[in-house]
Amino acid sequence: LELGIPANAYVIGNMARITPWKGQEFLLRAFIEYTGQNKNAYLMLVGSPMFGNDKYLKHIMQLIENYSLGKRVIMPGYRSDLKEIFSAMDLFIYPSLEKDTSPLALLSAISSGLPVAVSNIESLKEITNLCPVVDAFDPDDMENMLSLMEKYEDESIRAVSGRKNREAGRTFFDISTH
Repeated sequence: LELGIPANAYVIGNMARITPWKGQEFLLRAFIEYTGQNKNAYLMLVGSPMFGNDKYLKHIMQLIENYSLGKRVIMPGYRSDLKEIFSAMDLFIYPSLEKDTSPLALLSAISSGLPVAVSNIESLKEITNLCPVVDAFDPDDMENMLSLMEKYEDESIRAVSGRKNREAGRTFFDISTH
């Protein structure tokens, strides 16, 4: 996977349609704050706009440019190579702002064994109830998101969380259980 990310980087990732209700701007703004304390951090926003509406994408790109983060925020667009994309991430953050029931990217991240943090919106509680190590946060609370980014800097915490998520994914989301 050729994304220009150094091998020893700490990569925070998200995969979703690039649209306001998926919350990428909130994640990006938290990451902008976080870059001041972790010069080894990268943000990977994977996805494309819905129905060719790229106004929000342009807004996100402008924020990245305004903060000179073009080398630290990776936006590879739509990808179908989930295994490779997830293997490049250390933490998956899903900051949805509105109803978002059983998003496949989120279920895939959990099942792949990534540590995961999600917004505490009502429609995602079913998932957080099944996966006790998935951290829930208020997407309007930047300090909460920053503390989760800091928490998962620790490789041992990531390993335990990832293993437990993989187990929960296999138990609750595997196709063989349905």
